[in-house]
Amino acid sequence: MKDDLGRRFKRDYEDALRLFLPRRAYVVIRIDGRGFHKFTEDLERPYCRALADALDRAALYLCQEMIGCRFAYGQSDEYSFLLTDFEREDSALWFDGNVQKIVSVSASLFTAAFNRAADSKKLAAFDSRVMVISQRAEVERYFLWRQLDASANRLNVLTLNRTLARLRTARASATGEKLASLNDLAADLITPPIRYSKPELQAHIAYLYTLTNATDQKIGRDAIERYKVLRKALDERIAQLNRILGADK
Repeated sequence: MKDDLGRRFKRDYEDALRLFLPRRAYVVIRIDGRGFHKFTEDLERPYCRALADALDRAALYLCQEMIGCRFAYGQSDEYSFLLTDFEREDSALWFDGNVQKIVSVSASLFTAAFNRAADSKKLAAFDSRVMVISQRAEVERYFLWRQLDASANRLNVLTLNRTLARLRTARASATGEKLASLNDLAADLITPPIRYSKPELQAHIAYLYTLTNATDQKIGRDAIERYKVLRKALDERIAQLNRILGADK
């Protein structure tokens, strides 16, 4: 009776929603941090080397655990892994393509490896999703899309930090009209450290960066449009700085 009951529950309930991936195709698994803005709120900004190293170690561990893993790409708290099973006739697909197994085990392995590597008092969690892409060209476009998404999300902050460093260095040694011009430019870029002061371009870019990194969902159209506006404003300030100091080498 016990065996009959177990078989019935597996057949009627557990196996009813079990899905399997098709064979001989490109499989992409994407791991993403869950509510990661809370986990990172006390870490160094805008880049934390220890966090990046822990994420990379988790990704390498998962690569070694998955059958057929050929390539991986990571940005922020998101990593994509490419799996294939068509190198040989007897090539295996991880968990025989069982979707439930693939997403649950990949998420749990990455989560466990990251928490061990991060050695933090907080516990991080990662979710996982899997997709099948039939054409190699589409696989290439997928990874290009993730790379472009990463570049757009961080370009403003990295460029701003470089511009601010250059501006501060120049102000330290400038005199006369050049110093006055640099001070005027700084007033448009840097928010004064005074309560209720008017936020300048630096604050707007930092806010958008925080906003887009605090969501686990697709970035909305308003944020994309705001990025374009801020990017244009930053490019104008960089051009102004180049007119004062000469082109950056």
